[in-house]
Amino acid sequence: MPRRPAFTLVELLVVIAIIGLLSTVAVVATSSARVNARNTQRKASMVQISKALELYYADNNSYPSTGGASWGNCSFYGSKADSGALAWITNLTPTYMASLPHDQDTNRGDISQNSYCSTIPTRACYLYKSDGIDYKLSAHCLPEGSPSSIAADPFSDPGAGGVRAGYDYALYTPGAASW
Repeated sequence: MPRRPAFTLVELLVVIAIIGLLSTVAVVATSSARVNARNTQRKASMVQISKALELYYADNNSYPSTGGASWGNCSFYGSKADSGALAWITNLTPTYMASLPHDQDTNRGDISQNSYCSTIPTRACYLYKSDGIDYKLSAHCLPEGSPSSIAADPFSDPGAGGVRAGYDYALYTPGAASW
């Protein structure tokens, strides 16, 4: 009986190794795209809140005040709600926005990308601070990527210096830039 031609074990292992290498490259390539998409969504959410704050200011001649404290929707900054009277930006919902955004990574426990944010993992969230005259809105410990790439971003928080440099995105009025 004649032998049928077949693949050798070495040929099969080479093909499996090539497929594994290609799938690893594909996963790495799509991972950075997902990070960029999440950061873009954070920036878009902050711009939307900023526009709602400006509408609030036009109607009330002041921004919603926090008494100078930082309020957020994560446990480290008060676990405020995303809407209603106890929201992390009071009186903004439902008149100016249906609900405040809630980042999917709020209170994440794997903030190992930087030492500042990994010390207390429950501090990753959107924050709002206002004295009624000025405000600062930030995505605190939420941007993903290296601190140097975050610091080079136009949304990077100029007031977050020292160990916090490159860990926050922020939108603010001129008087709140250094907060």
